[in-house]
Amino acid sequence: MLDRLKTIHLLTGMIAGIFVLVSAGNVTRASAQDLYTVSGVHVDESADSATKARDAALASGQRVAFSRLISRLTSADSGASVGMPDQNTITNMVRDFGVSNEKTSSVRYIADMSVRFKADQVRRFLQNRNVPFAETTARKVLILPVFSDQGYTNLWDDPNPWRDAWNQVSGESGLVPVTLAVGDLDDIGTVSVDQAQAGDQAAIDKIGQRYGANVAVADASISGTGDAQAVDVSVTRYDASGSPQVFGVHENMAAGESVNDMLKRAASDVRSQLENSWKQASMIDYGAGGELMLFIPITGMDDWAGIESRLENLPVIKLMRVVAMSRREVQVDVEFAGTNDQFRVALAQQNLALQQIDQLWFVEPSGSNRLAKLMGNP
Repeated sequence: MLDRLKTIHLLTGMIAGIFVLVSAGNVTRASAQDLYTVSGVHVDESADSATKARDAALASGQRVAFSRLISRLTSADSGASVGMPDQNTITNMVRDFGVSNEKTSSVRYIADMSVRFKADQVRRFLQNRNVPFAETTARKVLILPVFSDQGYTNLWDDPNPWRDAWNQVSGESGLVPVTLAVGDLDDIGTVSVDQAQAGDQAAIDKIGQRYGANVAVADASISGTGDAQAVDVSVTRYDASGSPQVFGVHENMAAGESVNDMLKRAASDVRSQLENSWKQASMIDYGAGGELMLFIPITGMDDWAGIESRLENLPVIKLMRVVAMSRREVQVDVEFAGTNDQFRVALAQQNLALQQIDQLWFVEPSGSNRLAKLMGNP
């Protein structure tokens, strides 16, 4: 083993002869701006004049957006302890905002808002209040919506009101992006409703690979009749890094609610539980931090550009400096928030694996054998 590492050890002493050195000014600040953007905030305010109504609506929209952002980043318990800061504090944390679907009258203002917050200032706000929060976006989750009603179980056929409900709550926002399969012939041939319910690992892995996602089977069953109906959902999330995670959701039909409304509420609850589970696993200890010199095997400059982009998408990375590179390897100095294990989890969400061999740290695409080739293994 040590013999195989000799060549790698020499990298630290041979950079000048092997690598093309990169300017120390090539420093990248990891961006998490998409995570700090809250869209779809509807405002509707009335006042003595159109100007006053608009001002009130924009201020209200910023407060709503801030509340949604805190809910996105924190657990329910810690988020509740934050409270609502005054308007000036919120305004100072807003980078910019946009409005659409504006409607105005002499005394009323209606619009939909999208608000971008300043990530650094929101972080500082939470850190000063000792509120733990998560910024690492999980790998996308593909939902397989199995629906059972009146003795019939369905995954791909129409109608599937459970799939329709997920169409309304899925999306890329939040810490756990959620998507649905297209439902074409390839999908139908990859995993059947029986395989989804039975947890057929091979079929589930195959469709997950097709969509570049982890898979969650959300099995919903309707019971009762008329206004006394209810839905029970059993969710099994399959993650390559560990055993399947199982949890359940139960919802009763509310007064005046349709079955579709109830199913949408159940889908929202499932997504919230997926988010909360991920938050608990990825909360960053911002009192800790580290710096690692990483060796990254590459196949070429295009490959490095893709890996670099993935690294830049990690909010836990504070600074990243390319120290040296060749056609086969890149050496990067990285400063990050949290512990080494938390950094490893964050990298895994970008399909990158962190490994330590002797005193050196390596990053390679998950499932690749680049490091083995670098070490001289066949």
